Amino acid sequence: MLGADGTLDSADHPLFPAIREAGGEPQAVAVDLSGVREMSGSAARALAACAVELGRRDIRLMVAAPSEPAARALAVDGAADSGLIVLPAAHDLLTTCVPDLPEPSWDGTPAAPAPEPVLDAQSREEVERLRGKVRDLQAKVRTHPLIAQAQGVLTERYRLRDSRAAFKLLQSASQQHNVKLRTLAAAVLNAPRPGTGAARWFPDRVRTRPPRLPALPQVNEDSANRSAVISAVLHQTLQISETSMGNVQLADRYSGGLRIEKHQGLNEEFLDYFDVVGEDGTSCALAARNGTRVTVTDVATDPVFSEEARYKILQAGSRAAHSTPLTTARGICLGMVSSHHERPHQLLAPAQARALDRIGDQAGRWLAWHQRTVVLDALEHLHGLATGG
Repeated sequence: MLGADGTLDSADHPLFPAIREAGGEPQAVAVDLSGVREMSGSAARALAACAVELGRRDIRLMVAAPSEPAARALAVDGAADSGLIVLPAAHDLLTTCVPDLPEPSWDGTPAAPAPEPVLDAQSREEVERLRGKVRDLQAKVRTHPLIAQAQGVLTERYRLRDSRAAFKLLQSASQQHNVKLRTLAAAVLNAPRPGTGAARWFPDRVRTRPPRLPALPQVNEDSANRSAVISAVLHQTLQISETSMGNVQLADRYSGGLRIEKHQGLNEEFLDYFDVVGEDGTSCALAARNGTRVTVTDVATDPVFSEEARYKILQAGSRAAHSTPLTTARGICLGMVSSHHERPHQLLAPAQARALDRIGDQAGRWLAWHQRTVVLDALEHLHGLATGG
């Protein structure tokens, strides 16, 4: 299922090419609009145009659980004769697509996975390519509202001619300092406004060296970027925990949760469901809230999980997990590294626990340094480009 959050304000939103480029030969494409806070008439008309285009390929376009603003825009500009199907609730997708679906029942035992089709090497590569493309499109859809807000701020602040000029500033600073666009956009929105006419955004800032990372021996401390550090955190954690499944999440101030940044050995359903984790229903949410590692010895019975989260984790082949927060010197959780295990698991050995704690402490301090140093360097670069400094 595709989806959009925040503002859906133009026909240029990346949701629409994602709809048109639906891979394979689906009978229907579903779009979740429950998180849309604002929707323009042009966006509603673009959605209707997508429905017409898909209809020519005998594919239905269905909108599930539209928010009140989205439903209102669709009612006015959704072109009733476009073939667009609007479903009031997400679960209506099941009865629409599979009308004879039996009532679900689950006794705590994960269902046996459906047999995988036998594919040759070329077909497998194509499937992986398409899956990657879908993930990229979904990420663009989720990120667009944040970047659009940052573009608006920059356009107004620097009196730019349009939002494209603002995007070029973001893109240049992002590439120059190897900072993700999403991270940079969030920094634009959260950082204090630079002084009027100021040559520098942060004139009193003192740049410091990165903290050491002895718990991550594969990292070159003098030239490490965030991606390399996060990869090392996952690699070292899985090695210490003696497993091949795990993920790293980073705190996302925009969504207010933990967002998966790196993963290994986890299936697509897991990654989609846990893309952003809120404050409840999972071990990583509890670990983030308390600032201490949480160990789940048996996913099937531990009360920390919501039933839906439990099911998704079991379906991914995980029966136990350790979630270790990445914390600053002040104990603020900036991320989480979790290892997953195929069998119910005993508590960690003391040496393993100490090693994971060192990773959490050192990586958390490094991430804090990155936020106040590299990300601010990128903002300073952007400010210089915008002001001609």
